Amino acid sequence: MRLSVKLGALCAAAALLPLLLAWVVVQYTISTDSRELAAERLRSDARVAANIYQKRLVELRLASERLAEEIAGRAAVNTASADRDSGAALARLQDLLPRAQYDLSLDFVIVADPQGRVIARHNSRPAPGETLTGPNYKNPVAERALAEGAQSRTAPVVSTVLEPPEQIERLDLSMLAQVARADGPALDQALVLEAGAPVVAQGRLIGMVLLGQMLNTYYSARPAASALQTPIIAEVRQTLYGIEGRLSGAAISLGDTIIASSVPGDEASSDPALKGTKRDPSRTEETVRDGGRGYAVAWQPIKSLDGSQIGAIGAVVPEGALEGAAASLRAIFISAAVLALIVGGAGGLMFGNELAERLSVLTEAAGRMSVGELSTPVRDPNAQVESRIKTLLARDEVATLADRLDQMRESFRQAIERMRKR
Repeated sequence: MRLSVKLGALCAAAALLPLLLAWVVVQYTISTDSRELAAERLRSDARVAANIYQKRLVELRLASERLAEEIAGRAAVNTASADRDSGAALARLQDLLPRAQYDLSLDFVIVADPQGRVIARHNSRPAPGETLTGPNYKNPVAERALAEGAQSRTAPVVSTVLEPPEQIERLDLSMLAQVARADGPALDQALVLEAGAPVVAQGRLIGMVLLGQMLNTYYSARPAASALQTPIIAEVRQTLYGIEGRLSGAAISLGDTIIASSVPGDEASSDPALKGTKRDPSRTEETVRDGGRGYAVAWQPIKSLDGSQIGAIGAVVPEGALEGAAASLRAIFISAAVLALIVGGAGGLMFGNELAERLSVLTEAAGRMSVGELSTPVRDPNAQVESRIKTLLARDEVATLADRLDQMRESFRQAIERMRKR
């Protein structure tokens, strides 16, 4: 192996070794703390997601209250006899409900009488005997809102409700609500944010309005959309991670299945990542895998009207984000190591080439002397350069060896000259 290559490798190793020792010490010191800080940031993001969820409940409560006041003001419920088939009242409702549904980005709007019998809904005329408080289907929000109205309290009731497949089908939401699971049958239940407000006219309860926004879906909000027109998980993503998101976002789960996600998916697919993926409902923090990617998720509970947990909303970041500063530090050390290898190796190679050239000149001189050629002086190449810095750096063992060889050459030449004169 050439001397220049040996010196290049030696210099590169000498430059790299201190960096490796420093990396071991720093990695051991900060890796645990860095991961914990990143995990705490994720937990904080999940709390922000839960606050946005609570804010949406308040927005739905206000929307239901305004709609109930509008229905009462336009006499859209027959106050005289609560006749469900009153043509004038039904016409006014059928004009009002679809418009409210579109303006507020609701998945359904229902109006019922004081007994809970459905008078009208946004999508079609109700079936005979359809009710919100019957034995086969009992909506907890509607039941509570009617009870509040019967006691002359007009405060709306709002909560998340787990709607069964029969009600979802009745509202023409089956295809929208269905979630294809990664393994097992499709999920046909739906988590729905619902608000119910009593409709009161002249101090008397004449009905109630029930509206809902389903959580099983995700869509891009319209430009200049209002708060209710932006999906919760889209609002979480925009608030926490910006529009681009960088593979981060929010997710909503029902049981052991993620039913909605705003995490960007594969570029080849229009669907978001994680939707339909299984999770562990007993954990508040976990890593969920979708395809070849891992995502760290921190969850906050979604509770029903009776306080029991029926789902969860969470903040999602790529698994590598939990490494926090350790990942950035690793990248810095790797860059520094590569730079040290390049600089050290290049410097060693250049110095080795120069040293090899100087030794080569001395080797040639020694070869000439071995065959009796003593007329050419032995000179170190560096000593011939007129530069103070170069001259200073050149005064080393090689230069001394060159001087000694030249002295030896001159001694031999003079000795031979003396022998010839005899």
